[in-house]
Amino acid sequence: MSENVSLGIICGIFDGPSATCHADHVPNGMPMDRASCVRLLQPHQDRFDQCFRNAWERWKEWLKKLDGSPADVSPRTRANALYDFIKAEAVTQFLGIEHVRVREERGFLIIQIHDRLAIRFKKFRGSKLRTSGIPTSQARAFQVQALEFDSEIEPMTHLVAGYLLDKFEVDLEKLAITCTIDGEHLWAPIEIIPDTGESGVTIPMSTAPTDGPRPVIRSTRKAPAEETSENK
Repeated sequence: MSENVSLGIICGIFDGPSATCHADHVPNGMPMDRASCVRLLQPHQDRFDQCFRNAWERWKEWLKKLDGSPADVSPRTRANALYDFIKAEAVTQFLGIEHVRVREERGFLIIQIHDRLAIRFKKFRGSKLRTSGIPTSQARAFQVQALEFDSEIEPMTHLVAGYLLDKFEVDLEKLAITCTIDGEHLWAPIEIIPDTGESGVTIPMSTAPTDGPRPVIRSTRKAPAEETSENK
């Protein structure tokens, strides 16, 4: 049974249509293959990188201003604060960019690219880059590639742009974009990796299967350092 969910407007960013949750099935048409997603993501790779790294730097500065020990801040609090910072960075990075729409409903931020990709931000848990969160009908629909918009010409591929902390939760270990159905990866994650050299941006366009070489999105920004845990 479907449920209509109105998507709000962030500061009048996008006068968007409504979305429909079909959490009990996958929409017609399989999600896009990995190489096709990489091609659409390529012009925006540095924006995604900055969403995480700028938010992380902001978190570290905010933590320094708190009274008491950083150890007093719970993982949930850290996760929620960092997610809010990532959302703010995403609006800054993507607002007004051609072929990109920015949408939000009850804290659920979605970046749409060419109306083919719908991307949300999450924290990854573990080396397999899985996510967790509050199982709302909208979140569930996103997890099963079934969040549909009235204006769609064809179903959008749902992706997660996420971050993984190191084992001490004091630094960002990995940034990546994944495509899953019910938590199972459809293809190997696309890693967002800072390039400290002068070679610029490199995105291998491999079409290898899930267990093959992973395509990589490289940024010219340098990596940061510090702490967090998941959002909703």
